[in-house]
Amino acid sequence: MKKLNLSIYILGLLLASLLAGSKALDHFGEEYADQALKRALISFAVARTLNGLISVAQEAEIAMQPAGVGLNVSPGEILDPVNDLIERFSLVMLVAASAIGVQKLLLSISAWDLFNYLVIGFWLIYGVMLILKRNNPKGLHPLWHKTVIFLILVRFATPAMALTNEGLYQLFLATNYQQATTELEGVSQTIENNTPEQDAAGQQEKSAYQGAKEWFSNAISQLDIKKQIQAYQDAAERASQNVIELITVFIVQTILFPLFFLWLIYRSGRGLLRGSPNSQYH
Repeated sequence: MKKLNLSIYILGLLLASLLAGSKALDHFGEEYADQALKRALISFAVARTLNGLISVAQEAEIAMQPAGVGLNVSPGEILDPVNDLIERFSLVMLVAASAIGVQKLLLSISAWDLFNYLVIGFWLIYGVMLILKRNNPKGLHPLWHKTVIFLILVRFATPAMALTNEGLYQLFLATNYQQATTELEGVSQTIENNTPEQDAAGQQEKSAYQGAKEWFSNAISQLDIKKQIQAYQDAAERASQNVIELITVFIVQTILFPLFFLWLIYRSGRGLLRGSPNSQYH
């Protein structure tokens, strides 16, 4: 049984060395990190576009003359709370993109060629020493074992986290992300369609016929202002729901899950570092 345990341990070191040398985990980890960063940037762009459209809608005014009294109405002010939420969402997306960037940096460091060769060399030397000292009562110093476990965690923790994170996203978050992003794009289109264009400079260059035609068109649109306000209210509700949905997706994927994964690695590492395998193989 002791020889079997030693054989499994040596096989594990060889597999770890082959995996580190092939950089397969690093390749997939970087690919998935790139996809996560792309999603974050897309969401950030959608948020900034929506923020700009809301700002335009808030500035747009409709001139009305009820009972002969001049009155300017700005239905876009209904979107003011959503605009504040969008700005906070942009901050969340900036933090999320930064967290993904840090993850990509850690992936590059763990896969650095010099570090990779040193780690593989240490594992192979340790495996050879285990074989040579398998009948030595004193065995190897426990520090060797702890260093091996520490290097395994350092070498594979970040790519393993990237792969697991992508699996979590595909299983539980992908549908929510896609639906929320599509809905926000629809909200942007709704706000754009219901925001009247204002071009004071262009008005001076238009003919009397065109001016009269646009005046009549504006008069018709003023009669439909309730519909415009309702459209903005619906857009505000949809935007709020989907922005919160996206905030949840990115907080879970870029903050909560990585912290949980690091805590899990820490707990597992402590358990592995407590014991040395040398005494089992003598």
